[in-house]
Amino acid sequence: MSTAAEMIDDLRDRLNDAGDTQIPFPTKLRFLNRGQAAMYPKIFRLVRDSTLVVLDDEFEYDFPAGVGTGKVISVEVETDAASDRYQPLQRYDVIQSITAPILSLIDLDTPPVGARFRITTADRLAPFVAASYAAAGSETYTGPAGTEELPVLYAMGIATARPLDDRMNYDRMATLQQSGAIGPNDIMQVSQFWLAQFEMLLERMAMPWPVARN
Repeated sequence: MSTAAEMIDDLRDRLNDAGDTQIPFPTKLRFLNRGQAAMYPKIFRLVRDSTLVVLDDEFEYDFPAGVGTGKVISVEVETDAASDRYQPLQRYDVIQSITAPILSLIDLDTPPVGARFRITTADRLAPFVAASYAAAGSETYTGPAGTEELPVLYAMGIATARPLDDRMNYDRMATLQQSGAIGPNDIMQVSQFWLAQFEMLLERMAMPWPVARN
């Protein structure tokens, strides 16, 4: 599986910016993260967490951070405390939130106290957080194998559009009439090319949305 460092290397090669002099490393990483965010919900990761424990006379529970805020695929509960045997939770509701969804039990009879919930969601890809290129070498891409190019293509679309504002600054001497000069339309066409490549590949690699189990 690809690492963040390998994707940075791909971006450096396409931009001819091996030394990160045009675009600093943190900015490249942020562009890659934007690309990963733009892939959802067509590309996602299945996340499962079983740290949430049933409490006595408690009917609402904050979703554990480990499952994020993606689409809920299933909610299960242990048949007894620490039994490691799970069964589907039949009657519940999920109070949606951008940051902290809530699991709400509908029945008055709660599951056994001490039993664990097991929640599965289809969530966004995990963003890269490496503070340096060396650290990025141990940070793994969490998307499906074969989709590693998608964040790079999106990052190229953003990166190649960066000079546009400078070209639109009419306070400076115009260079548009010089031989081989690059104008705003040229910059926008290059940026749109990379974003079109991203969208085309994203459509081809889109994953079927999981069917909720309960």
